[in-house]
Amino acid sequence: MVGGAPKVNGRAVSLRKRTASGRREFGEGGQYMFLRRMLMCVLAISILPQIAFANAPGSAAKWSSRQYTFSKNWFDSRIPSWTRLLEEFKGKPGINYLEIGAFEGRSALWVLENILTHPTSKITVIDAFEEKGIFQRFSSNITLSGEADRFRVLVGPSTEKLKELPSNSFDLAFIDGSGKGVSMLADLVGVWNLVKLDGIIICSRYPLDDKLRRDLKLKPNDPGPYEAIDAFLKVHKNYTSVLSFQEDQIILRKTRE
Repeated sequence: MVGGAPKVNGRAVSLRKRTASGRREFGEGGQYMFLRRMLMCVLAISILPQIAFANAPGSAAKWSSRQYTFSKNWFDSRIPSWTRLLEEFKGKPGINYLEIGAFEGRSALWVLENILTHPTSKITVIDAFEEKGIFQRFSSNITLSGEADRFRVLVGPSTEKLKELPSNSFDLAFIDGSGKGVSMLADLVGVWNLVKLDGIIICSRYPLDDKLRRDLKLKPNDPGPYEAIDAFLKVHKNYTSVLSFQEDQIILRKTRE
């Protein structure tokens, strides 16, 4: 097979062994058993990777049975830290969550189903939705949640849309925008005034690796979010506490105005 044997959960599946076994069964008149084994092998190759993806490490927290459509999984690795650090907001009434960079809605829907479980809690998302088909997929997923009335969707650049929101109105904010340094700094400054005292701000893409830099088509001299977040923290070091520092995110609490 070109490219080596297929892998299921990281382990190579040997078709050769199964085929040899099947030949023996053919010789013994076991055509049914041969076809059955081959079918099971094909199913394992085509289905199990999807099952493994859905149940990847860190994705054990509740997901609904609704048939959401996601083409990417950039979020599930964050579930353990979010589950632990956002527990204080779970089930409380009137919690407001802000997300910059909603994409297909995966993180927003997880927050809806696992943190903002009280019906009076709300979600505001900001995204330019520039990539073809993303807004339609996002809208479809939100509709499938059955909670579309709890979402406010602002379409456009975050630098403009943040100005439409009232100060001190959010308990949680997740910044997962363009990944460019200047954008991250602008988003952090804008979000800071919107988040309440003791609120939590989560910054994605910290630090920016080479692959992500290529994916985002950043210029060589663009430091990405790493230096932007560092600069913000230096200015606000007496106003924040770092709750979590991980490869792909940093989680802050606003401790002073």
